[in-house]
Amino acid sequence: MKIGFIGLGRMGSNMVLNLIEKKNKIVAYNRTFGPVKQMKRKGAIPAYSLEELVKKLPSSKTTPKVIWIMIKAGKPVDMVIAKLIPLLNKGDIIIDGGNSFYKDSIRRNKLLKKKGIHFLDCGTSGGMEGARNGACMMVGGNKKVFNKVESLFRDMCTKNGYGYMGNAGAGHFVKMVHNGIEYGMMSALAEGFLAIEKHKPKFNTDLKEVSKVYANGSIIAGKLSSWLWKSFKTKGYLDKISCTVPKGETEDEMKELEGLADMPVLHQARLMRVKSRTAKTKTGKTKKNICGKLIAAMRNQFGGHKVIKK
Repeated sequence: MKIGFIGLGRMGSNMVLNLIEKKNKIVAYNRTFGPVKQMKRKGAIPAYSLEELVKKLPSSKTTPKVIWIMIKAGKPVDMVIAKLIPLLNKGDIIIDGGNSFYKDSIRRNKLLKKKGIHFLDCGTSGGMEGARNGACMMVGGNKKVFNKVESLFRDMCTKNGYGYMGNAGAGHFVKMVHNGIEYGMMSALAEGFLAIEKHKPKFNTDLKEVSKVYANGSIIAGKLSSWLWKSFKTKGYLDKISCTVPKGETEDEMKELEGLADMPVLHQARLMRVKSRTAKTKTGKTKKNICGKLIAAMRNQFGGHKVIKK
């Protein structure tokens, strides 16, 4: 398949490389041109404006243009869509694979439907590693449109790692709930290590050894445990990270999700992150919190999210 791809950041660039390896033709655009030139060297077709990107895509009634947007959620997505609308024809398809809020996706679908342009909202999980080697995708929108481009999701995802979630907004809603579960799992892991750390003088326990065992064969083994183990075994890595979890783009969504369903685990997990930034000692210093440090480390490992260094 030949598609246009907008946004060549940490996730986008890895997704493009994955698609190229699967014999797809990618017209790649980024707001800054360095990543475009880099993707050109890897086999992508470069575009240095949205107009150029659209012109380099197929143009026929039987072959709609397909454009994937992988940029920061919020106003940037609205701005790109506004610029694309006059360049596209009825029947063309826009897919938002970023971390957009599901209500925004419902709104964007209504706007584009009036123009005759199809819209799919795609929640993407798996971090940079998944983007490069096989991600997980949750797709919302018109089922017939999903069927038209299903081969694209199949190429980008691990086996059984994608699915049609329902009407417009469903993809990003299911991804938002996924993020809420992720918050709880990360906090539970970090909280457990805090408990072990607290009793380390009594047992002389090596946390790196604990992380290794947890990540291999235990009931709680998985990607998060593996990334935590990687954090412990990378010499000096955790020593450089402060106890603060920087605010991410999904944190406000998590607060909204708490009002949509009974999610006390999510509520406490979100508060743990907030407290890592706000909890103070009597002298005014930020309280040391291993939970915050390990959450920050896991986020950095899977998504390249920034950490606050000591």
